[in-house]
Amino acid sequence: MTEIKKQRTDFQAARPTNVGIKGIEVYIPSQYVSEAELEKYDGVSQGKYTIGLGQTNMSFVNDREDIYSIEYPVVDGHFSLTCYVKALDQVYKAYSKKAIARGLVQEPISDEACNVLKHFDYNVFHVPTCKLVTKSYGRLLYNDFRGNPSLYPDVDQSLATLDYEKSLVDKSVEKLFVNVAKPHHATRVAPSLNVPTNTGNMYTGSVYASLASLLSYVDQEQLQGKRIGMFSYGSGLAASLFSLVVRGDISDIVSKLDIDNKLQSRECLTPQQYEAAIELREKAHLQKSFKPTGSIDHLRAGTYYLTEIDDKFRRSYSTKE
Repeated sequence: MTEIKKQRTDFQAARPTNVGIKGIEVYIPSQYVSEAELEKYDGVSQGKYTIGLGQTNMSFVNDREDIYSIEYPVVDGHFSLTCYVKALDQVYKAYSKKAIARGLVQEPISDEACNVLKHFDYNVFHVPTCKLVTKSYGRLLYNDFRGNPSLYPDVDQSLATLDYEKSLVDKSVEKLFVNVAKPHHATRVAPSLNVPTNTGNMYTGSVYASLASLLSYVDQEQLQGKRIGMFSYGSGLAASLFSLVVRGDISDIVSKLDIDNKLQSRECLTPQQYEAAIELREKAHLQKSFKPTGSIDHLRAGTYYLTEIDDKFRRSYSTKE
């Protein structure tokens, strides 16, 4: 019995190391609409989508590409954005405590701040909009500033003790730390946004699409041994912050992702065509005994597409030849 217990203890102690991602697939619809053209079509001010949201293009589908969970989300504007920022703050504190306790942090700022610029080489986020990601990276640096104001001696030191709730909505703090973070953002965050800025919000999948973007647009050798912070968020709400370290050859992952080709080979459609596709989706919403009518001409070979929903909501699919 003693020997069995010893074997079991030895087995439990020998946890596997370097367990991680060996492959990623990101599906990108083969049609998109220009956000600049959409601004004109919607009659909004120039830059509302392209600057205000940080979006360049938006992928979309008709009733053939069978997505379901993203239909008609209900969003409570600024309250939803505040929840996102609060969640980021809390998981950064929780992550820092764990990472420090495990000896992963070389130069912690405090018990609740692991030091963003020293600990992470890159940061990837859930992406409602690319502009929110830019603000959120600055928010992480603000968290470090609150832990040790001397990190940024040129910043008004009284901002470190600003009431927490006020700090969530204070535009001067937000703008200030977006500027503080700007040079770091260009190399540590921006490559992860090449996909989101060209596809729009992928909801749950956005953080992993952003990871795929980072792996695709940063040189493989430059990524070796680097730590990537991953912020995952769901507006229910639930959130987590974890990190990955790149080890070994990732060329096969990047090659199979084929991100740049998927983006460049898409067809740009007009806002009117985008609107027509959305109308098809509206008609398909929650329907049974339904046959989609959208074209499959734009689908890439090998793409699964919806052919029918029967009277019991069972779905049938075919594959584009």
